[in-house]
Amino acid sequence: MHKSESAAQPSPARSASQAIARRYRTRRLRYALWLGILVLGLILGASVARHWFGNEALRQYDVLKSQTQAQLNQVRAQLAAARAQNDALQGQLMVEESTRRGLVTSLADAQAELGQLHEQLAFFDQLLPPGPKGAVSIRALEIEHVGPILQYKVLLMRNAQEDVPFSGRMQFVAKGLRQGKPATVTLDPVRLPGNEPAEAAPATLALGFDQFQRGAGVLGIPPDFTPQTVTLNVLEGDTLRVSRTVNLPAAD
Repeated sequence: MHKSESAAQPSPARSASQAIARRYRTRRLRYALWLGILVLGLILGASVARHWFGNEALRQYDVLKSQTQAQLNQVRAQLAAARAQNDALQGQLMVEESTRRGLVTSLADAQAELGQLHEQLAFFDQLLPPGPKGAVSIRALEIEHVGPILQYKVLLMRNAQEDVPFSGRMQFVAKGLRQGKPATVTLDPVRLPGNEPAEAAPATLALGFDQFQRGAGVLGIPPDFTPQTVTLNVLEGDTLRVSRTVNLPAAD
């Protein structure tokens, strides 16, 4: 009986071997479990990292795109401003060129007119040679009786190309009838509507020139006076330099 019981129970060595085998299998299962967890963690980590890096790259791309678009807009604005400035400069250049051409034309016209005046002066010198050097002459004088006024035009010349300018004044003296009696009247310039003020009118009789001077104006006639002749006196100070008399036609 004891012999059969000892045969049914395992030996201590066999039990130890089985225990070791069970512990080995348990350890392998544990290692496999941890390995699976590690692999799963790596997969999940890679997925999360991929998702995070993808979002970060997308965010950086959006930021870079926004910055690039802003720079592009700034460059476009600068280009538009440069074009506008260029257009403005082109317009200003055209205006300045037009002004320059106008000034050149005006200068050419003035030079042409000056040349004509010199030719006329030379022509007058040939027709009526001036007197001694410095002498003033009345080359032309027209006086017209128009209602209550006299209109005059005069051309004075002087042979003094290198002398000091002549400075003097004109005096108009009229002879005629006042209340049926002979009378002499010194005529003064008057102001017509739209002309210079009366207080400035006497200055029109002042003279100052080197070679020639043209003048024109209006003289007043006293209401009770009928002029028959008008004498133009050219005075230097109180000294008479030259004079000329014009006969007026009888009033209608």
